[in-house]
Amino acid sequence: MEISYRKIIASVLLGLTFQFSFAQSNSTFCKAVANENFNKIERLVIKQVKRHKNGQHYYNGAGSGYQTNFTSSFNSITNWFKNQTCVEDAYWDKCENKIAIYPSWTIIGVKFKTKKRIVEKCFSIQIGTTGTIHLLGWKPALFKTKNRLVYKKCYDCNGFIALQKLNCFPYSKKDTIVTEKFNKLE
Repeated sequence: MEISYRKIIASVLLGLTFQFSFAQSNSTFCKAVANENFNKIERLVIKQVKRHKNGQHYYNGAGSGYQTNFTSSFNSITNWFKNQTCVEDAYWDKCENKIAIYPSWTIIGVKFKTKKRIVEKCFSIQIGTTGTIHLLGWKPALFKTKNRLVYKKCYDCNGFIALQKLNCFPYSKKDTIVTEKFNKLE
């Protein structure tokens, strides 16, 4: 069987065409940001949360069993934001002290560059589900609890990223912007 160069080139071009047609375009995200269409941005964030919803599972020994770590999921979502050309900065509340309740939550703050101004939005993501539904005040447990990410809401949060960088300052001294702001506060 003889494979010609034309067949090889045609198959490579066909494969690239499919890859580029299904890849998420940076321009759709940035067009939504420029027009301040945050409903479209929410839909794209929901897709990212669903893509990274399961976290990283590891075995923690005989006493603890299997554990799930969502740090890599939140880092991936935050890096996805940072790779967009219309995003100035993105940070999540990894150094925030939270009470240990189930389900937990995490907030990702993002600074968007719109046509008119810079807008800072926060995306609230719940860690875990309880398996209950709400029917007229009755909360039956119909499903088992699941340890995965669930998108909750988007809201305005001016100053969130600066506050979170100040919270993480003692732990990471590589942020030069934070050290300048920290010195001004003293």
